[in-house]
Amino acid sequence: MLPSPYAAPEGAARAGRLLELSERLAESGRRGEALDAAREACQVLRDLAQLDSGTYLPDLAEGLSVMAARLREARRMREGVTAAQETVRIRRRLTRYDYDAHASGLARALCRLAVDLSASGDLRDALASAQESVDLYRSLRRDDPVTDETGLAQALVTLACCLSESGRPSAAFVTAQQALTVRRRLVRADPDVHTRRLAADLARLAPRLRTVGYVDEALEMAREAVGLYRRLDEEEIGSCTGDLAGALEVLAACGAAVGRRTEALEAAEEAAALYRGLARRTPTLYSPKAAHALGTQARRLSDVGRHREALAAGEQAVNLARALAHSAPDSHLPDLADALTVQAACLRDGGSLNRALASAREAVSIRRALEHSRPSTETPALAESLYVLAVYLYTAGQLQESFAMAWEAIDIYRQLVRTNPAPHTADLARALNILTLNLSRAGRAHEALAAVQEAVTFYRSLAQVDPTAYKPDLAACLHNLATCLGDVGDRSAALAAIRETAAIRRELAARDPATHAPALAPCLHRLTKRLAEAGHRGEALETAREAVVAYRSLVRRRPEGFSRGLAGALGTYASVLEWAGREADAARIREEREAATRQTEAKENNHHNRPAHLGCMPSTEAVTGDP
Repeated sequence: MLPSPYAAPEGAARAGRLLELSERLAESGRRGEALDAAREACQVLRDLAQLDSGTYLPDLAEGLSVMAARLREARRMREGVTAAQETVRIRRRLTRYDYDAHASGLARALCRLAVDLSASGDLRDALASAQESVDLYRSLRRDDPVTDETGLAQALVTLACCLSESGRPSAAFVTAQQALTVRRRLVRADPDVHTRRLAADLARLAPRLRTVGYVDEALEMAREAVGLYRRLDEEEIGSCTGDLAGALEVLAACGAAVGRRTEALEAAEEAAALYRGLARRTPTLYSPKAAHALGTQARRLSDVGRHREALAAGEQAVNLARALAHSAPDSHLPDLADALTVQAACLRDGGSLNRALASAREAVSIRRALEHSRPSTETPALAESLYVLAVYLYTAGQLQESFAMAWEAIDIYRQLVRTNPAPHTADLARALNILTLNLSRAGRAHEALAAVQEAVTFYRSLAQVDPTAYKPDLAACLHNLATCLGDVGDRSAALAAIRETAAIRRELAARDPATHAPALAPCLHRLTKRLAEAGHRGEALETAREAVVAYRSLVRRRPEGFSRGLAGALGTYASVLEWAGREADAARIREEREAATRQTEAKENNHHNRPAHLGCMPSTEAVTGDP
């Protein structure tokens, strides 16, 4: 405590200087020093408030708000929530004394608390805080429309984000539109102030709406954000370069979600280039963002089959993140785990499964260490890393370890779903699906059936709320359900499941053939076999023909990936034709099958003569296809 009230002016000035210093340090990426300065300022202000609460409680509330932001930047989410909650308590106390003077400050504090609660995984309280902030701003804007509409726009954006994370897509979309309506009205009144804020709102809302199924709307928001930031950055060179790079990363994700892979890759490459340029000038601030952007670029390169370049970008991301983690492990070990996860995916896609396993194992090891100190934020990340490792282990045929990783992930996800179902139900369903594959391959048919039935139940409920996001997962899971039902002898139910799978796959392929046609062809081939087994001759014949047509189309684009599948489908088609008494057609199809088989074998012989690093990975269908 300060020795006497006479020290108060000096103490207040010192606290103000410390908070300014904290902001400058944060802007330069020096997170630890920024947090220390904010802590010291808050202690000074706390001592002053004990001497004169009427004068210094508002200053203490503002100081705690700054410290909460510093804690959030340092990924110390729980401590950030504690500081934000104290800010709200002080603001509530102040409003009881003078509502008109302090109600706006309370609304702002509630909005910030909602952000911190959401980041820590406490979505229920985050939603309540965001809603209270919106309601308060709406009651205030009658008195000061401009000031309070600015706050209202921000609170509505926060509420929309909380609604999306809570599994309420329609409410999230409506609230996002309300936020943008308010912000656009402010832009018309004062474009110099609010255009940049509009761009920030668009960049923040787009990924949230993308994850709840509004993919086309999210893409348009991301494009608008990029356009606004680009214009602002051109008008004042360098003023928005970092913001532009961030918006380009959002555009890359949104473009990839709707199959616009070229646009997504171009955005990712530009974002990485911008961040790398910024990192050369301000490495402390921008090196973590450059590492993340390189990871994004790596994934987008992998999406378009440019695996060598993807591997190079992924390796650069890991090297940069590893250097950051070495210098400041508390702040940057999560960045390293993220980069390793991306690298593992690129290595898998590029045919280096053993190296992918090594990267995935290291990511799990880091997440385990972090989870002990940061359970609220790192427990979901640990579960995700365990799931990814389980998938890669399954692909590598290391079933015992894959089984163990899958079970551990499922145990964590069940705990998360009990407390917060919306963001984790899909994760639990995915983990149950990979467990199904392990159980099925191990011959534990009834256990596999129970696991996949639970996963299907989850995916059905998710697809009803958000069909765009979850129908592909539902189809994959139904595919596995069909196999498991066949394994326990329930062939009628197995046929119904694979019929439903084919219906969903047809719908998806009609809407986005580039993404979904590769999964439709093998599904149709499998349905043909089930129909033939059940004696449905006419339907089997039509489906066999459809499967061959689908495979022919795929082979024209990617012969190396689908020639063997075409040969198998042709063989089945010939058998069904013969069954239908069409021997001449069957003979013709068998000749085509023999030619396709010879061509495939010749290409595979040439492939075996190449260097090992040019080999191909098993398809990702291994994770979602037949056990």
